[in-house]
Amino acid sequence: MESFTRAVSKGLATFAVAAALVGGAIRPAHAQGAKKTAGKAEMPHSATALCGDNTWSTAATQQGACSKHGGVAKWFGKAPKGATARCKDGEYWTSAERQGACSGHDGVAFWLGKKSK
Repeated sequence: MESFTRAVSKGLATFAVAAALVGGAIRPAHAQGAKKTAGKAEMPHSATALCGDNTWSTAATQQGACSKHGGVAKWFGKAPKGATARCKDGEYWTSAERQGACSGHDGVAFWLGKKSK
């Protein structure tokens, strides 16, 4: 009986150590790298650049924009003349046709100018 008790105690101790090691390494999916898995923050209407850490910049010039955010990943600048929409990836759409707008750019984030009836 004594050897059985010792074996059970040793087994429980091993299990406890293993559980502690694994428990520290496993976290729920929602807690793992939330910032990275969440993707880009919603783009502000005045965004001029996408930064390397997936944040947006509203800087007037490319120089110095995103300096504390991994640098400029993509510069968009101000809207070109005739732009009708802003795509979710930051690009501008310049066609008057709304059907298919921004289809290769993650869809329309928002429309520019006056609303059409």
